[in-house]
Amino acid sequence: MLLLGMTFLHPWAAGLGVAAIALPIAIHFLTKPRPVRVALSTIRFVREAVQEKKSRHRLRDFLVLLLRAAAVALICWAFARPMTGAKPMIDPAAPGTVVRVILIDDSLSMAAVSNATTAFDRARTSAATYLRYQSGLRADVIFAAARPMPVFDKVSSNIAALHDAVEAAVPQPQRADAQAALNRAGGILASAPQGNGSRMELVIISNFQRNNWSSVDFSPIPKDAVIQLESVAQEKQPDNLGILRIGAKGRLEQGREVRLEAEIGNYSDASRDIQVEVDLGSVAYHLQGTCPPRVATTLSALVTLPASAGWFSGEAKLIGSSDALAADDTRPVVVEVRPFPVYALLTRESSTPHASSSYFLERALVPAKALPGTASETVERMDPSLLGRDAVGRASLLVLDHPGVLSDETINLLATLVRRGRGMLYVAAEPVDAQNLARFARVAGEDLKMPVEFVPPDAAQPRHDLFLLEWRHDQEPFDQLGELMPTVAGDLRFSRGLSSHRLEGGLADDVLASYSDRSACLVITPCGAGNLAVLNADLMASNLPASPLFVPLVEEVAGRLLAVSDSSDAVPCGEPLTQYLPAECGAASGLKIESSAEDKNDMGTLSDESTGVLWQADAAGAPGVYQIKRGDKPVYALAIAPPASQSDLQTIDPATLTTRLAAGRHVAYASAGDLPPADDAWAWLLVACAGCLISEVVLLKLFPT
Repeated sequence: MLLLGMTFLHPWAAGLGVAAIALPIAIHFLTKPRPVRVALSTIRFVREAVQEKKSRHRLRDFLVLLLRAAAVALICWAFARPMTGAKPMIDPAAPGTVVRVILIDDSLSMAAVSNATTAFDRARTSAATYLRYQSGLRADVIFAAARPMPVFDKVSSNIAALHDAVEAAVPQPQRADAQAALNRAGGILASAPQGNGSRMELVIISNFQRNNWSSVDFSPIPKDAVIQLESVAQEKQPDNLGILRIGAKGRLEQGREVRLEAEIGNYSDASRDIQVEVDLGSVAYHLQGTCPPRVATTLSALVTLPASAGWFSGEAKLIGSSDALAADDTRPVVVEVRPFPVYALLTRESSTPHASSSYFLERALVPAKALPGTASETVERMDPSLLGRDAVGRASLLVLDHPGVLSDETINLLATLVRRGRGMLYVAAEPVDAQNLARFARVAGEDLKMPVEFVPPDAAQPRHDLFLLEWRHDQEPFDQLGELMPTVAGDLRFSRGLSSHRLEGGLADDVLASYSDRSACLVITPCGAGNLAVLNADLMASNLPASPLFVPLVEEVAGRLLAVSDSSDAVPCGEPLTQYLPAECGAASGLKIESSAEDKNDMGTLSDESTGVLWQADAAGAPGVYQIKRGDKPVYALAIAPPASQSDLQTIDPATLTTRLAAGRHVAYASAGDLPPADDAWAWLLVACAGCLISEVVLLKLFPT
């Protein structure tokens, strides 16, 4: 709600002006001419002349009186410094006992520059007006970023300390959790001791960026508190460009060609030609393209990864950009270039080459033997009953075929690895495989949403002579098989395997192929940070291994599962950090955290957990690349960057804050444009005063006595 009207910077001058208007009126009556008797013979003609002249003088005198009174009123009005527009509900100079909490938006968007000043500079000036010393004032200041940070835990009369804290504050590279800040402000106000006649006031100073304030609720604020919103946003949203995401897509293996992508937000009214330079290790890549206005656009290019494996870090930056927010023009990037994949084949079948399901799988995973002395993909056979954490932890992809009954320890280990980013391909052929998959789903819990449940086939309805009824030709792996799939699929026949039925809560799109009896043939579904693929086929009871489709199908499925190693986006600054390290990092002992960020105070801690080493911090630190090292060798790396949401500087509609989100509270809104500059007002009033005086002189010259 807006309180409209007129206020005065010096109200005493307005009162003085009212009294001063009486001065020209008094002078007018005191100097009024008195009649004089004159003896004349022809009195009739004189009377007519006098009456005519008296009428002209009366009108002139009345106009002169008005001009003099107006001049006095205008000059007093100018000294009173009138201000029109929205009147703040909170008067910092009002006497009385006051409990005041000032909430200052401290998010990255407040660093946006407009007219050579930042929004936070304007917020600091606005806050100073509410921190002037007055008797009976107790106050506190809350800085609202990812976590609300009050200067004191309760209101205090130490106004000087609050003023110093505001002067020393700078915007943080974080989003503003506006609701958490309001909750904290409501708690401080509610816990403050209240005296007779005391007022509770909440002043919120922000640019009210839509992404930060669109879902706030003022209900935590006490109902008798007065809420004043002070906007420091410019009337016109400043133009801004920002790198929202940077990463690589594909199998991030040494020497491979992958797609490097940069998502750019163009928050301006015109299309922009964008150039992005990505420094990764010792190699620089260049992306360019045109970004339409008011949308995010992904620029990409095919690049070849370094020939050596390891963690590569660097920075992406916009070239030649000129915008409101410089902090989002650069973004740290981390890419793990993995060595050639090692497939862990968990099976009970013999490793002696012979016609078996596991042998066919092994040959499909690595179709060609590597030349002597060269690195290549390898398959390591492992007995599921003798599975070691270190051995399986080195594998890039887990492949299970005829594993038999898996122990609880093995199920837990596999679920942990998949949740933390490993891919797993399970070839389901025996009834025991249905039990293993059901136990795996129970251990994975909410991280796994299987679209179907695999069950042993009904003995009364044996699975025999099945064929592929449908497959999703628009998704991997089938979209990569081109014309091979429809050409060969009609000749494929399958027997045995498992039946299946749909589950509620799972995505039907995760079933990529189905048999003629409507049971699932191929399922690929997320499990935590990894993926689980189930190929429901007894390879020895089908002609799939002899088909030209088998090797490319296995390669494409493996490629999709290995592609979960795409470089992940950066962790947002200020947000809670909980990250499990890869199994190959080993125990927490001997590991250390290093950072390229300027502020190295919030790097977190490492601890050994039952599922591996946990990297944890209450709040992710400053922007930069953070590395976990054992000795001098990086074993893990992570990028921390400002949240992408802060690049869009669009503000929320004030009516939304004062009505829909106000929760019944009386909320007033004022912006920098609501109060015109006092200098303009009093200057024009003085001009009008001078005009009155000049008009009086002209009038007296035209109609002399």
